[in-house]
Amino acid sequence: MSETGYHKITEKMRVAFALGEVGDNVALNIFQFLVFTFYFTVVKLPVLWISLGFILWSVWNAINDPMIGYLSDKTRSKRGRRVPWMMAATIPLSIIVILLFTPPIGLNSDVINFIYLLVILMIFDTAYTAFNLNYNALFSEMFVEMEDRSRTGKFRISCVMLATIFAFVFPTFIIDDLTNRYNRPETLTQYQLTGIFAGIIIFVTYVIILKWGVREPKEFSKDAETALSFKSTVTASFKNKSFLWFLIPTIGTWMVIGITPALAPLHMTYAVGIEDSELIGLILLVLFLSAAASTPLWESIRIRKGARMSGMVGVVFWSIGGILLAFSTSFEMALIAAIIDGIGLGGGLYFYDQCIAEIIDEDEITQGTRRSGIYYAVLNFFIKFSAILNFLIIGIVFSSVDWQTYTPNPGVDTIFALRFLMGIFPLILLIISFIGLYFYPIHGERLMENRRKLTELHEQKRSSL
Repeated sequence: MSETGYHKITEKMRVAFALGEVGDNVALNIFQFLVFTFYFTVVKLPVLWISLGFILWSVWNAINDPMIGYLSDKTRSKRGRRVPWMMAATIPLSIIVILLFTPPIGLNSDVINFIYLLVILMIFDTAYTAFNLNYNALFSEMFVEMEDRSRTGKFRISCVMLATIFAFVFPTFIIDDLTNRYNRPETLTQYQLTGIFAGIIIFVTYVIILKWGVREPKEFSKDAETALSFKSTVTASFKNKSFLWFLIPTIGTWMVIGITPALAPLHMTYAVGIEDSELIGLILLVLFLSAAASTPLWESIRIRKGARMSGMVGVVFWSIGGILLAFSTSFEMALIAAIIDGIGLGGGLYFYDQCIAEIIDEDEITQGTRRSGIYYAVLNFFIKFSAILNFLIIGIVFSSVDWQTYTPNPGVDTIFALRFLMGIFPLILLIISFIGLYFYPIHGERLMENRRKLTELHEQKRSSL
């Protein structure tokens, strides 16, 4: 036990727990970075088919994410509420990342490839949600003290950056022609090889966290007995004003996080004029290394002004860097823009984990029951929904400039469409995100009072065991 009554967290456990971010983000970022480009340029599905697939996928998300979150909160087992779900998802997710890149192209049927994409999207989301939702729920439950969250958060962000670098840079060393500009037969195999490497990394890092990185606090074991009904739980989350304000920057920033890698190969190739996949990878590497290097800055701001201020400052940097990157006309200009963009991205990633943990803390004080699962489930739904909005907007914009199907020589209008989607559209989203963060209410005296009440509540729960 620590002096405040919580179980001591070792550095080994922090590192092992943080490694879960590697598998988690390799899965997510490989999905975001390559799936759209793969199905648009290699499988050659029309963009409206792809958009329809993601829209139908959102319907599944509306059922899948909140239900898994609710069932997780209600789970009672010897291994706790969260770990059984994480164990069950490990092997399926490792395999499905490989299957993302094995559609039946040889059948030469848009309908069959569309059905394959839709089914794979649904299976991927189910397995990913089962692990990711419970992994994130454990963060707020295992690391209750602010110092623990901050120290573990630094490890997590470093692992996020490591995974992101792998997901965005490693494929450029395997896949010679990311946008399949030259229709080489080996491009399909190279995409599939990338999926195999990603599946191995996911499996190994998930095994490490499950063996050495997770410990479910006993004081939350009885919370499964007092959890509300599914309808009441979801309804209660939408009555939480702090959570509703937090949803605004969450949706905005995750839409930017999603659209940037999805269009980066096409944007770098056609708008910036970089044909070398390795140079595209280098720009992305600099972007995410900048994000990782900026972590001490955001932590310093959080200590002095709170997580909310870290997010607000980060969004400003992010907006400037995104515009510069979108309208870059050379490799050198894009490289400088990537540094600024990366610093802002670091702030955007940092505030997310810290603020949602604060919201769950306050909810536990009010309800007496810790409901991490349902909050992360609702968040996951909106994050996934933001991806749907992205692909819907991409479909509309591409169609408006007559780029419904992939052709390797887009015109001037298409190049402007890429700059709009990479710069102007994200700027609008980040301005809205800034407004949401400004009105986010858990900071200052309210945050300190919550910390005091939470400590007292957890002491009561431990004494009743």
